[in-house]
Amino acid sequence: MPDLNFQPDAEAVLEVSALTEQIKRLLEGSFTRVWVRGEISNCRKQSSGHVYFSLKDKGSQIPCVLFARDAARQDFALKDGEAVTLFGDLAVYAPHGRYQLIVKIALHSGEGRLQIEFERLKRSLAAEGLFEAERKRTLTALPRRIAVITSPTGAALRDFLRILQRRNFDGSVVVFPVRVQGKEAAAEIEEALACANAFSPGFDCIVLTRGGGSIEDLWPFNNESLARAVAASAKLAISAVGHEIDQVLTDYSADIRAETPSAAAELISSKSLETRRKFLEVSQSLRRLSTQLPLRIQQRLEAAQTRFRLLSPQRQLAFHALRIDDTQIRLTQALRDNLAANRETIQHLSNRLIRHNPKRRLDLAYQNLSAFKHRLEFASTQSLQTSNAKLTAIQKRLANTNIQSALKRGFAILQKEDGSILASASSAQSAARIKARFHDGIVTLTPNTPENKPK
Repeated sequence: MPDLNFQPDAEAVLEVSALTEQIKRLLEGSFTRVWVRGEISNCRKQSSGHVYFSLKDKGSQIPCVLFARDAARQDFALKDGEAVTLFGDLAVYAPHGRYQLIVKIALHSGEGRLQIEFERLKRSLAAEGLFEAERKRTLTALPRRIAVITSPTGAALRDFLRILQRRNFDGSVVVFPVRVQGKEAAAEIEEALACANAFSPGFDCIVLTRGGGSIEDLWPFNNESLARAVAASAKLAISAVGHEIDQVLTDYSADIRAETPSAAAELISSKSLETRRKFLEVSQSLRRLSTQLPLRIQQRLEAAQTRFRLLSPQRQLAFHALRIDDTQIRLTQALRDNLAANRETIQHLSNRLIRHNPKRRLDLAYQNLSAFKHRLEFASTQSLQTSNAKLTAIQKRLANTNIQSALKRGFAILQKEDGSILASASSAQSAARIKARFHDGIVTLTPNTPENKPK
């Protein structure tokens, strides 16, 4: 039964993630840029291009991953059962709590030692500034004499010459035959380089080249002494060793690195072709200029003669005479136009003065007064006549409404004896006597008695 009193301090207890993070820092900080040798097993390539596998020996194994970017730079495909030497960094994959090797370079077994030596030499020479871009030269515009240091029987030389011939390179090529593989190759290449630099007449560039191969095959071009000799070459040096993925020290120390022997030939011939094209353009321009120059000179001469004729004193005098005549005509016309305009203005002002003359205005006032007089007299006569007509009509209406006139038309006025007018039959019956006034006299009437009333 466990001891219940044995309890850890809370601060001493780690979360899984914290423990994994400590392990990750410890391993990844201690195991960087390591080389390890073993046999590949469980190799599988994902659709992403990443390659996952295990590297094992008799006693243990370690998970490995080669990411797509690094896998694309490999010159061979990894497969199960293959013995390899790997270069990379140890990493911890925290979600699963396991470590794995992140592979950067994979080599067939046996190449690891050479690769390590290559990396050591590369770092050492780079630290000395041997690979600096500032010290590298550019190929001349028209390379004519080329020195080629290579095997005279190798495919690299055939490819190099075939490209030059196909692209109509008309310069000269001198081959310095050397061995490009084996222990003595580096010394022979360095000696040939010295001979090419001392050769007279001199070369425009020196090409060191050979075909592809394993790191052991290309090792002469990783020789430190040869790399220094290439960097110190008096003539421009081009390193064209192996295939595109191959890298040797002379690639870094040379002025120019060509990916392949064919690429070196294309570079040299391209410079020549470009220079010839420019020469052709210049020559064509010169021919055009030589053809067009006399014509241009003739045109300029004719233009100068034309300008001379235009600027001659006689022509200038004639021109000024024409300008004087034209100015005189324009001045005369302007004076005439001005005089006509002034006359028109005077006539307009005169007409306005006549229209606003007091005598004319008085005459016009007299005429208006006379017209008003006639109109007033006519209006007075008309008014008098109208008034007389109205008066006559009123008189006739008065005459027609007069009692005497009514009496003459057969009417009579009935009155009581006291003179009051009888307005009704009842008032007439009560009267003792009735007077009937006619227009020519008065008649006394006796009213009817009740019994004599008509029934």
